[in-house]
Amino acid sequence: MGLELENNENENEIENKNELKKKPTKKTKEMLEENARQIKELENEKVELNSVLSDLEKEESELGEKSALKLKVRHRKFGDGQVISQDGKYIEVKFKDVVKKFVLPGCIADKYLEVEDSEIYDYYVKCNETHKKRMETELKIKSATYAIQRHEDAIEKLNAKYK
Repeated sequence: MGLELENNENENEIENKNELKKKPTKKTKEMLEENARQIKELENEKVELNSVLSDLEKEESELGEKSALKLKVRHRKFGDGQVISQDGKYIEVKFKDVVKKFVLPGCIADKYLEVEDSEIYDYYVKCNETHKKRMETELKIKSATYAIQRHEDAIEKLNAKYK
């Protein structure tokens, strides 16, 4: 009879411990709430960034596209040249002895290639600024997306302990 009483007490202790494990602690609840709050902030940030991206796309479309074909340029090392082909953002410039490839709009905006026409230069500077802002905004959106995923994973891990 004494042995049965001990076994019943051990079983009761095990059941009580299992019940305690299933209830999240105060700290765990706080961590869950903090992760949920962070997700909400990041989602709001993504909405704002998508709005900025939309504005940048409008700005790019308002600038339009100018062909660089037959544009006369000057390079510090290779001298005078002329754009002989353009494939999207890539241009090929024929100099006296060589043909070189460059990326628009940065090559003109950053003065790797100099142009005489200030309107063309200003156009490529604006395009380059818009492009840089767009790349920065897209990077922030990706970063926020990954941060949201990390917080969701943390919530999932915390909840898995109590199932």
